[in-house]
Order: sequence, then structure tokens, then C-alpha cells
Amino acid sequence: MARILVLMGGDAPEREISLRSGRAVARALARKGHIVWAADISFQHENSLPPSSPPSPNPETLLNCSPLTLSHWIELLRPDSVFPILHGGYGEDGTLQAMLELLRVPYASPPPLACQLAMNKVQFKRVLLAEGIPTALHCVVERNRFERDAEGAIDRVEQIVGYPCVVKPSSQGSTIGASVVNRPDRGALREAIEEALRYDPEALVERKISGKEITVAVLGSGENARALPVIEIVPKTGDFFDFTTKYTPGMAEHRIPPSISEKAQKRAQEIAVKVHNLLGCRAVTRTDMMVDKDENIFVLELNAIPGMTEISLVPEAAKVAGISFDDLMEILLDESLQTPLRSW
Repeated sequence: MARILVLMGGDAPEREISLRSGRAVARALARKGHIVWAADISFQHENSLPPSSPPSPNPETLLNCSPLTLSHWIELLRPDSVFPILHGGYGEDGTLQAMLELLRVPYASPPPLACQLAMNKVQFKRVLLAEGIPTALHCVVERNRFERDAEGAIDRVEQIVGYPCVVKPSSQGSTIGASVVNRPDRGALREAIEEALRYDPEALVERKISGKEITVAVLGSGENARALPVIEIVPKTGDFFDFTTKYTPGMAEHRIPPSISEKAQKRAQEIAVKVHNLLGCRAVTRTDMMVDKDENIFVLELNAIPGMTEISLVPEAAKVAGISFDDLMEILLDESLQTPLRSW
């Protein structure tokens, strides 16, 4: 029986999804017999101070925790492990993980550098290219250059990437701020870039790959990393797996097995494990990919803290692999407790 603090919420646009994921994780760990506290960590609670004595553990009651008082909560609760179940922002970009490293508290997520590289899509692309891992043709639009010369930036995008293309902020998850421009349309492209730059100083513009979208979750680390079954994602409206489609039940079909060959599935799993280990990940990640008509595979991005809601992809893949949601949380807990803390 372990003492566990589940952190959720945060201040990123995916806050509500994080709360759903975090509650599900906290309940699962409590069902496993662990002592569980659930906390909504947010700067909205910066005036909420920890009590003088530890509150009773309860996965249904959210404690109000600010990032500024997290160290006090850690000292008060003395958890054996922390589950950072935050999507986007400081919860997924490695900042929170770095703080937990300094506090010398085990945690169930990839380490800081892995989270940073996964969160920043531009840096992630550079890592992929350096290692020869196929990814979509792309270019970067910087906010300050776009503000000075929008037409020149659009010219560059059209020359390098062309149409159709996908425009997204460099450091956001859940397709927040992402748009698809299917036809040659400078006005639509400009609007898509402006929307992405609302969320980040850099916008990533990728050539849209026609084909099938798949995703592969990976558990563990290093030689022990293993891929879960491949899932094909088929939106029921349109051809873009956007925020609404992701988090609204019934808006997308998840096909297991996917409608690609067994050879392509195996290759996708190998690529997912390679990317997972390349970034130095542990716990569980999910790599999103596209498969074209010739079954060439292109990596889109890696999610360092994938969703854990009732319709999330990782729990679904785990279930097909014979791992219940509760057992999945136990696996993550065990790995966090067995991972040596950094020696400074």
C-alpha cells in the first residue's frame, strides 16, 4: 500500500480534460487499496495555503493546491509517489517533473527533458530528423517575424510545405489552436497561422498526409519498453481528429486491429518504442502517426502524459492487451517506485 498524490487540472486549455483524467486515475489507485489524495493544482489557488495537518485521503475530494505551495503539500502528505496527470502547460512540458526531481519525490511520468522535447513540436521534429525517423514535411513560422512580414511568411510556407497543410502551435496538446487548410487559400492559411500563434510564439506548418491516422502507446522504459496494440482513429465527421472529436463520446471510431497490414502494425510499434526511448521516456506515452496508401509511416507527435478519460486511447489499448485500467495504474506506480532518484 502506497501513499499517492494525484495532481490534475493545471492552467492549460486542456484543464477540464486533465480533471477528468486525474479523477479516473485517483479512483483506480484507491480501488487498488492505496492511500490517495487528489489535488487540483492551479495558480487559481495561489492564496490557498495547506492545512496544518494532513487531510484525510479521498480520491473524490479535490485539494486546492498552487504550484507555489506544492512543496508544502509534499512535506505535509509525504507521498511515496506523485501522479502528474496534467495535459499541456507546466504539467506536461517538464517543469513540474523537474520540481519533483528537486523535491526528490518519485513520480509516474517521463522525466523533464523527455517532456520538454515531446511538448515542443519544433524541437521534437528536429530530433526525429536527426535520427532519420520519417515525419511530415514542415516549416516553422515565428510570431515576431510573422507580425513584421505576414505575406513573406505565407510565401515561405507555400514554397516549402504547400497545400493541403496542418497548422498548429508548437507547444500545445489536444489539437488546441490547430487548423487544416485543404485548398490553396492564402486567407485561410493566414487565419490558421494567426490562430496557432495565439497559443505559442511558434507555429508549426506540416504537409497534410493523406491516409490513416494511428496511435501506439508504449509502457516502461529502455529494454523493458513495450508497445500496446495499434489503434486506428477514424473521425465520424470530417477528416481531422480535433479537440471535440477526441473528447466527445461517439465522435470517433477506434479500430483495434486497424485496417493496415500486420507488417505495418509491427513497424508502427517498433517506431513508437524507438521514439519513446529516443526521448528517454518512461511510464506511458502515446505516439501518433499517419500511414499513407503505400503503408509508409510518418510520426506526428508523442504525448508524454496521454489522456486517461473514459474514452481515452491508452486505456483502450491496454484493455485489448489484457491490462485493466486499475492494473495499468498499478504498473505505472510500480515503475515510479523502482526508478532511482537522480543523484545531484
